[in-house]
Amino acid sequence: MTTAPTEQVISAVRFLADFPTTIGRMAFSELGGINSKVASSEYIYNDATGATVHSKQFGKTDPPTVVLKRALDRSGNNALLAWHDAARQGLAGARADGTLTITDPSGQTKVVYVIDNAWISELSITAMKAGSSEVAMIEIKLTCDRIVTGEKQ
Repeated sequence: MTTAPTEQVISAVRFLADFPTTIGRMAFSELGGINSKVASSEYIYNDATGATVHSKQFGKTDPPTVVLKRALDRSGNNALLAWHDAARQGLAGARADGTLTITDPSGQTKVVYVIDNAWISELSITAMKAGSSEVAMIEIKLTCDRIVTGEKQ
């Protein structure tokens, strides 16, 4: 009897966002999550025999989102704020196609997510205190049309 090989669980160490037309390639230390939602809607009707039928249907879809976090630095801050500002102004160039690559400790690619028509819908910078040795962080929420796994074509 042969056993099927088991897949290794992904243990991420680095997240690389690559959006050539906006921020270029940028490393992030945290992935807050990738979310996509299709609500269910109940449809109730009577069939030809008069019996009540309950059916679940696809409902409202929410756009997929990706939450990323990184240490605050001047170049990253400027690039992310400029991209977010373009979205706030409703500029067509604020939408960008790109990828999110998850790597292991050796730098080997484990998963690539292709992200279509993304823009920064939320941006926040952590609270800071004078004299503190804590690292300030910047967090972004990307909203997009579509997220799929695979290589960008």
